[in-house]
Amino acid sequence: MGRTASNAPGYVPENQDLFDPRIDDFVAKVRSYTHFDHALSKDRREAFEITDEQIVTHSFWPLLGFAKKERRTKKDKHGKLVVSHKTREIKFGSHTDAAVLQWHTACLSQHYEQAILFSGISDCVLAYRSGVGDNITQARDLFNEIKSIGNCTAIALDISGFFDNIDHGILFQNLKSVLDVERLPDAHFKIFERMTKFECVDADVLKARLKRIKTPNGRICTPSQFRNIVRRAGSSLIETNTECFGIPQGTPLSGLYANISMFAFDRKLSRYLGKKGGIYRRYSDDIAIVIPASIDVSTVLRYIRSEIRKSKLRINSKKTEISTFQLSGHAVQCDQPFQYLGFTFDGSRTLIRSSSLARYYTKMRRGIRAKILAASKKGIPKDEIFMRELFRRYTHFGRVRNFPRYAYRAAKIFKANEIKKQIRPHMSQFKKFVQEEISTFY
Repeated sequence: MGRTASNAPGYVPENQDLFDPRIDDFVAKVRSYTHFDHALSKDRREAFEITDEQIVTHSFWPLLGFAKKERRTKKDKHGKLVVSHKTREIKFGSHTDAAVLQWHTACLSQHYEQAILFSGISDCVLAYRSGVGDNITQARDLFNEIKSIGNCTAIALDISGFFDNIDHGILFQNLKSVLDVERLPDAHFKIFERMTKFECVDADVLKARLKRIKTPNGRICTPSQFRNIVRRAGSSLIETNTECFGIPQGTPLSGLYANISMFAFDRKLSRYLGKKGGIYRRYSDDIAIVIPASIDVSTVLRYIRSEIRKSKLRINSKKTEISTFQLSGHAVQCDQPFQYLGFTFDGSRTLIRSSSLARYYTKMRRGIRAKILAASKKGIPKDEIFMRELFRRYTHFGRVRNFPRYAYRAAKIFKANEIKKQIRPHMSQFKKFVQEEISTFY
């Protein structure tokens, strides 16, 4: 099948194990959450390895799930701020299971990287891979390509409910293509079944059931409590995915599986657009396309929608954006700024999306209000409120990555002083919010 030429990029020797146990620098990630098992010790994390035979016989705990709600703000065509909420279902594995999936991801990534290199799409897939930069550098590179082309059309597309709608049959076939096998090996099949027919327990429901039950330190419950309370016959809290689509979002393998599910689609789109002199990029569920001005946009969009339907996915038409760029002398101008990976580009200026700034200021105000309200209830004088955490989270004084530091980093990478101007008022806004909340609660 496929990759056979010994000098071809991505060639895999026939005698190479599908599970390569030789990951010398592998260390299981530190995971501090509470789950059905104990957290791995430092020694166990650093010495972690597992064979394909052990994977086949490994017993997985159910995933724990919770709904992550994100507040979204966006200005409509009249400039009015519209608030919406997006809910994302996150599911995460036990400590040992997550280490197994992390190990499997490291092994499978080797084959995926070889497959996309061999297929010529290594530059097209931008998410869930190491060594390809982040959203800032990727947006910068695409904007530079738009400038180099000049007369072109840029199209941004969004796949609706990406992880929740990944088709199991398509993922299965793409896995075999990536591994270059006719039959999926037993260890891979075991993982595949676990990721598609996954078991999950809602964390809030579980907490309510265990509320008055004494549980051990360091784990949610004992194995006996799990059997008698969580998996109790007639009232089990465990839900199994019985659909032929959807994978959990939140496991170490989720991102790689999502990429593999799009392997055939990515190859087809890259070749199709390459023949037209265009560019194809995909960052998870965000697709960006740049085509010469001479190419008919409607024809390209019809083809993409047709291929997406074949992948049993759907494009969110409400989030489709089209920008036309033209050379005007030595400058590039556009009819409307192009939005991509959190930034907008008009041919000369790059800015952070206004909705991202609005969301940051909303979080800042809510965080300040919560802190000052809590201090007020505890009777702490307003002059003695501990402000260090607020400065760390919401201003450029924070040493960890926060929004202002992210913005200044973007300004440096894009060489865009306009981004610095966008974030410059954040300290005055911070002080304003602090004074307003103190006046409210004191």
